[in-house]
Amino acid sequence: MKPLTALASVLSEAAFHADVSGEVLESNSPFAQLMRCMVGDDWRMHVEVGDRALVDAFWGTVFSEPDELHQPVSFHLIGGDDRYQLTAQAVSTGDVPSAVGIITIEQKRTTQRWNTDSATGLPETDAVIERFEDLLARGRTFAGAVVLLDDNDDEDETTRKETARQLLSTIRPTDLLTISSDGRFVVCAAGVENSNAATAMAGRMLTALGESNIDARVGLVLSETDSVAATLMREAEAGAHASDLGSFGFAPEWP
Repeated sequence: MKPLTALASVLSEAAFHADVSGEVLESNSPFAQLMRCMVGDDWRMHVEVGDRALVDAFWGTVFSEPDELHQPVSFHLIGGDDRYQLTAQAVSTGDVPSAVGIITIEQKRTTQRWNTDSATGLPETDAVIERFEDLLARGRTFAGAVVLLDDNDDEDETTRKETARQLLSTIRPTDLLTISSDGRFVVCAAGVENSNAATAMAGRMLTALGESNIDARVGLVLSETDSVAATLMREAEAGAHASDLGSFGFAPEWP
C-alpha cells in the first residue's frame, strides 16, 4: 500500500508524499487544491521566497535524520495571507528516499499552544521554558543555549530569518529552537550531558552564523537535578552577555 493511501482515510489536512527533491509522488485532494498545481511539481516552489530557506532546511533534516521526530516549520504560500505549518516524516518505500508531509493552517489549529514569530516561523520562547520543565521533571539531562545578535541586527527581519536558517542547520531535529520578541534565540538540546558537547554545539552555531556574516554571542547552561527552568534561562543569557561577539561561554559564578 502506498504511504499516503494508508493515511488518506483519516486525514482532513493537505497531505502529500514526495521525494528528497520535493517532487510530489502522490497527494490528497486538499493538497492539490492548496497548491493548485499538477502532481510532479516541486511543492516548495509555492512557498513564499522569504520562507523558502527555512522550509528547505526542514525538508533536508527530514531525510538526513530519518529516524528522528522533527520540529514543524511555519511558512506562507505565495500570494496567500494564511500561515501554514508543515509536519513531515521520512518513510521507507524502497530505493528512493521519500517523506510524507501534512500541511495545516495555523489559524485553524485549535491544539496549537504557542504563537510563532512571523519572520522566522519559530515558536515563542515560552515553548522552550516548558521543554526545560518537562525534561527536568523526567530527570533528563539537557543543554540550553541563548544566542544574542549584535544590537544592530536583532531587529532586522532579514537577519533574523537567516539566523534561524543557520541555527536550524546546526541543531538536531529533536532539539527545540525558539525566538523571543526582541530577537533572542534559545535552543534546548536534550541528552547533552557535559560542557564539551555543549561547547561543540555552540561552536557549530557560531561557525554557521559566521558564514552569513552574522555577529552573535552564545551563552550556555547545563541542567542539574535541582535546576529550575527560569534560573537556567537566566544563567544561559548571562553567559551570552559575558561573552564577546563571535564567542561563547557559561555564566559567570553567581554571588
